[in-house]
Amino acid sequence: MREYVIKRLLQVIPTILIITLVVFAMMQAIPGDPLMALLGDAYDEEDAELLRQEYGLDKPIISQYLIWLVKLVQGDWGESFVSGRPVLQDVLIRLPVTAELIVLAMLVALLIAIPAGTIAALRQNTWGDYTAMSTALVGISIPDFFLGILLLLVFSVAFNGLLPSSGWVYLPGTCPSLICEASVWGNLKHVIMPAIALGVGRAAILTRLLRASLLEIIRMEYVTTARAKGLAEKLVILKHALKNALIPTVTIMGLQVGFMIGGAIVVETLFAIPGLGTYGINAIILRDYQQVQGFILLVAVCFVVVNVLVDLTYSLLDPRIRYNS
Repeated sequence: MREYVIKRLLQVIPTILIITLVVFAMMQAIPGDPLMALLGDAYDEEDAELLRQEYGLDKPIISQYLIWLVKLVQGDWGESFVSGRPVLQDVLIRLPVTAELIVLAMLVALLIAIPAGTIAALRQNTWGDYTAMSTALVGISIPDFFLGILLLLVFSVAFNGLLPSSGWVYLPGTCPSLICEASVWGNLKHVIMPAIALGVGRAAILTRLLRASLLEIIRMEYVTTARAKGLAEKLVILKHALKNALIPTVTIMGLQVGFMIGGAIVVETLFAIPGLGTYGINAIILRDYQQVQGFILLVAVCFVVVNVLVDLTYSLLDPRIRYNS
């Protein structure tokens, strides 16, 4: 087990190095002068040249990348061209908001997918199966932003502000400043609609996958043997079948985190949530290359870390991975 964990963690290092190279290359390929955002209408070639020297933009591309990489390791992600604030500080302030949204959205997806997928598999070709699969098809077909708009119309407009339509209330102890509002109940009211809007589509995908996986597992010999031993059907399904059927589901969950980060950009913009999504959109609109670079890098690193955690979860679900690592 220890060897397997160490091996997976070591594989993260070259992956993150490649990510930094790709992110830097993407930012260099964007047309336009990054100093336009800093100088604006007062753009002057002489002033721009001085700023290029100050920010090291006059150096060869390889030198710029190596300098940027060294600063990243030291915790210096640069400063915003627009606000002058440290990029790392800004993204770390907004990361917990997006992380909470994604975790709750995934929780919504699992609370829907596991019962629905299990019922659909155990009641194959019955009304329960048809209902679950039809609902899953509808869930996949509805975009996140459209479902978010429907939720706004129902709970914020039709029910006279039962749930807030925009803004954010932080959890106690997570406020980035002294003037922000913090409340568990207020946070729940603000996050519930975005989490549902983001989680329903993932629930539909996981339901269909879990059904297919469970249908295959319950026909295997070891499940038949467990039943022949006289074990209760509930125990056979939960301990022997469902646990193994969750392995491909966990894989897709890890991959879906990337799509959920992309969906969070739209959902956070729709509900005016101060997370990484709105941070990235504003950075792109303002052409603040340092912020865009930091945003893309953090999202990519989070995606890698989540998939490493998914791989480690395999060892908990399947003992063969622990013993054959």
